[in-house]
Amino acid sequence: MAWRQIENRGEFIREEYLTGGAITPGMLGKINTAGALVVHDIVEGRTPIIIADVNALIGDPVTTAYANAVQAMVTIPGKGSVVNVLVASGQTCVIGTNLVSGGDGTFITAENATSGVLIEGVLLEAEEATGLLAANTLVAARVL
Repeated sequence: MAWRQIENRGEFIREEYLTGGAITPGMLGKINTAGALVVHDIVEGRTPIIIADVNALIGDPVTTAYANAVQAMVTIPGKGSVVNVLVASGQTCVIGTNLVSGGDGTFITAENATSGVLIEGVLLEAEEATGLLAANTLVAARVL
């Protein structure tokens, strides 16, 4: 499904941060020690859920990444909220699949995780007939 925004439904906090590198809407981010937004870089690592959002103020679509050292909008979803997150290519996405950090800003399915699983969200929609993603794709997920 073609999404035009990151927020889907629920409670959200919107904030703005200077980027510390390129980041695409739907990616899991973190705030580094310099106070900049960067992609979350630890596979299955624990972090507050901060999702890079679209730059709606200038009309950018969800496919437009933020460059380094620019102001970026983020969404901080509340528990139970539904957001559209960027799931890595090669993942099998079926309804009810648990998600964790992929270590590159994308999310991966928990069955592809390698160690103690930290569940960040659960998928609410399937992708295609097989559920297998051919490319990084925005998919609706509920924050746990």
